[in-house]
Amino acid sequence: MTSTPPAPRPGRTLTSPGPNAALAVGLLALLAVLLRLPFLGARPGRDEAGYLMVGAGWSDGDQLYGRYWVDRPPLLVWIYEAAGDLTTLRLLGCVAAAAVVVLVGAAAHVAAGPRAAAWAAGAAALLTAQPWLGTVRVNGEILAAPFAAGAVLATVLVVRRGGRWWLAALAGALATLAVAVKQSTVDAAVFVVVALATLAWRGRRPRRELVVVAAGVTGGVVLTLAVLLALAAARGAGPTALFDAVVWFRVEAGETIRTSASDATGERLVVLVATWLVSGLSVLTVATLVLGARRRDPVVLGVAAALLAATSVALFGGSYWAHYLIALVPTAALGAGLAAVAVPQAWRRAAAGALVLATCVTVVHAVVAPDRDGLEAQVVGRALESVAHAGDTAVVAYGQPNVLLSAGMESPYPYLWSLPVRALDPDLDQLADTLEGADAPTWLVDWSGFDDWGVDATRLEAVVERRYRPVGSVCGRELWLDRRVDRAAPDAKACR
Repeated sequence: MTSTPPAPRPGRTLTSPGPNAALAVGLLALLAVLLRLPFLGARPGRDEAGYLMVGAGWSDGDQLYGRYWVDRPPLLVWIYEAAGDLTTLRLLGCVAAAAVVVLVGAAAHVAAGPRAAAWAAGAAALLTAQPWLGTVRVNGEILAAPFAAGAVLATVLVVRRGGRWWLAALAGALATLAVAVKQSTVDAAVFVVVALATLAWRGRRPRRELVVVAAGVTGGVVLTLAVLLALAAARGAGPTALFDAVVWFRVEAGETIRTSASDATGERLVVLVATWLVSGLSVLTVATLVLGARRRDPVVLGVAAALLAATSVALFGGSYWAHYLIALVPTAALGAGLAAVAVPQAWRRAAAGALVLATCVTVVHAVVAPDRDGLEAQVVGRALESVAHAGDTAVVAYGQPNVLLSAGMESPYPYLWSLPVRALDPDLDQLADTLEGADAPTWLVDWSGFDDWGVDATRLEAVVERRYRPVGSVCGRELWLDRRVDRAAPDAKACR
């Protein structure tokens, strides 16, 4: 591959793919959807359940997002609010995966021609469907990915086809929207900056054009950010509160994880690295880095920088969930397309075979031997639902919002995940006040012991003993009922 793309066939341009390339990309987008459909009815994940509850509760309450507080940007909450239920959310995940395939394929076509488009789209289709990457559930990373891929496409058009201000503005706006879905999704922003900076550094464009591009990107970022902040503020999530949640809390959370992480944190790191190695992301990252070192093309260097940034975020974030790796997919897939036109055919076939094999193994394994993640939460939630009365509420200590979603109950406590509890309410005073207050939950679920890591449960345990009574256990999780109400005890059930 050279710094300029191959010449298109007569009658076609690199911005208008021929029918064969377009058909290939379209079929691969369909493949991405078909590979995700078997998991449409999978049990809700913690994040899916929690964000659906946050979105549904934004209409009332005095927390950042109405009833609940979460350290995520507003666009993510809007998407979950618009989805409304788990099935619709999963279908949105299918649409997001298909969009990534199409946008990455288009970017590769503009950058290096139709062969690159097919290879990039193929890589995107397979990577967005790998359950080991967490694609069974719809998390922030897959919802941010189409915005990131769109920013990449707009930037590639600027680099390859000339610096139109509106394309530059679109790149800046879409990169901002990606961050507004998940604040750690910085790959698109890094790609935009590095690709355009390299273009300027090489000095092959008039200074006036470069100024127009820079102004366009800046304007797109500023305008998009202003609109998002204004819309969020209109619903009670002001700029200061958003900054505290989206930026400053991550600093506090990092310290909490560092000082009081459980053994599970280290185990997740091992799984994260292993997933990166076997999924194909490692091969694509290394190939792109080698290509970038050999050829100082703005697009290749942008992809390499974006992959390094996304990998660093996943490795140094502290939580190490495998689905963080989905953030690498748009640029890794584009890297696959760029590398495909620069390496020998035998290498292409070997890499493609490895990626297909990795995807087949993870999809088949997930279908024939589904994991138990979320099983206990679903069983406990349904057990509560079977004996609950209208208007009952519940708190799970600590986290596990999928219990609440399965039970069909709201929580009067604003923190639905364990990390905000440990970082913002480590003495559990707010939780104890909630249990003693007028809006005390009907049910309390002791998920893994009140005196868990990172909290001081001294006061909480006294309040629980005084205000609640044990009514049995489900899946080994202790259930407590407000002493002031009368409900049937849930049936003790095994988790199978």
